[in-house]
Amino acid sequence: MTDKHSVLTGSERMLEIGEKLTAVRKAKGMTQVQAAAAAGCTQSYLSAVENGKKAFSINFVLDLINIYGVSYETIFGENHADTWVFETPEIESSLAGALSLLEQLVENSGSAVLEKGIDEYLKLCIYSAFRQLYEANPHNTAKIFASDAKAASNAVSHLVQTMPQALESLIEGCRIRRDRFELPIERGHELRTFVKECEELLGTQ
Repeated sequence: MTDKHSVLTGSERMLEIGEKLTAVRKAKGMTQVQAAAAAGCTQSYLSAVENGKKAFSINFVLDLINIYGVSYETIFGENHADTWVFETPEIESSLAGALSLLEQLVENSGSAVLEKGIDEYLKLCIYSAFRQLYEANPHNTAKIFASDAKAASNAVSHLVQTMPQALESLIEGCRIRRDRFELPIERGHELRTFVKECEELLGTQ
């Protein structure tokens, strides 16, 4: 896998990607000044990239892909800037997309124990929210729940608080290679969007 921080080389490849970025930007009705501001770079740098005169990191291109709202394949796929049809990435719901990212990260670890632990953790978090909403309706019977509501809520709260330490112990105990916890570079825009949404909810930005 290409390292996400690696620099693309090869003048022909640079020019090809630059032409695609130019075509997409224009199709989206953005000027170089607007696109550069959104990407956090100078207009002169973006111009040099679009004209194949400046090497760039894959992360930079992923940022532009996210800004323009096109798929990874639109820029890096086997197509030509003057003939291809813009592909808009398939957008899952925020929650479904987040679960998909987590699922892929866990699968990459190759640990069945970790996969089972994460699965149980998510189930219990959903169970807690579901139970509170379900029992709020007086017409729904609480008889389907065998455990005490307060005890169950406290248990889930404790689980959430201790999860970071439990995960660390699990990773160490199973001797999972930490370098396996990575996602394909084409999912970078999804990851950034998810992280931004969560940090906004936490108020930590």
